[in-house]
Amino acid sequence: MEIKGEHLQIGYGDVQVVSDMDIHIHPGKITSIIGPNGSGKSTVLKALTRLLPYQGGVVTLDGKSLREYSAKEIARRVGVLPQIHSAPPDFLVKDLVGYGRVPYQKWYEKNNEEDEKIVNWAMQCTGVWKLKDKSIHECSGGESQRVWIATVLTQQPEILFLDEPTTYLDIAHQLEMMQLVRKLNRENKIGVVMVLHDLSQAMEVSDWIVVIRDGKKYDEGTPEEVITPRMMREVYDVSCDIVHVPGREKPLIAYKEIG
Repeated sequence: MEIKGEHLQIGYGDVQVVSDMDIHIHPGKITSIIGPNGSGKSTVLKALTRLLPYQGGVVTLDGKSLREYSAKEIARRVGVLPQIHSAPPDFLVKDLVGYGRVPYQKWYEKNNEEDEKIVNWAMQCTGVWKLKDKSIHECSGGESQRVWIATVLTQQPEILFLDEPTTYLDIAHQLEMMQLVRKLNRENKIGVVMVLHDLSQAMEVSDWIVVIRDGKKYDEGTPEEVITPRMMREVYDVSCDIVHVPGREKPLIAYKEIG
């Protein structure tokens, strides 16, 4: 499955955030969208998933305009986890995850045996099976984030969009989240598109990186091609070295100074 944005113009009211952007989401890859705060990263992700209308250009899914699909058709193929999500305080984990099956049901239907199998698989895949009878509000930040990903996984998406999935998580849970992303991609063949602030995480897990600066695409390519001292200086205004460490597959970013 391919998602493409061509000549995208995106904004909020009269304020244009993204102008004339082309972006191609490659099937089966982990793609990270990076850039400074306010550059338009989350805006692009929302437009690619129809959470935000685009003012110009076109977004296509397998060559067909995203606007021609129904909401349920999109939800069966594209899973989205935004930055902010909430659930009623009395919701149990298993009930919340079960709601991911709604795109496959009529309004009056409840989960059947097949639905329950998929819900159980999603909880086991994300490591939240043991939390199934726990209230979502009793879960820690890391647990809660995995529960929400399980909810999206029950949609059985071909591509999973995550908007800053490690925000507010401590280091251990950030690493756990990146391991889960890699597992879903490598073992379950789910394409992943993430907005990330941590460039070390982007370097470590991504197959492809898109850099956005001031609402425009600055560059794209593999992590080694894109995350360079020059890009860091021109986009983030920081100096760094890219250090290759023996025994490590990916290099490290060694920061020098700001400005």
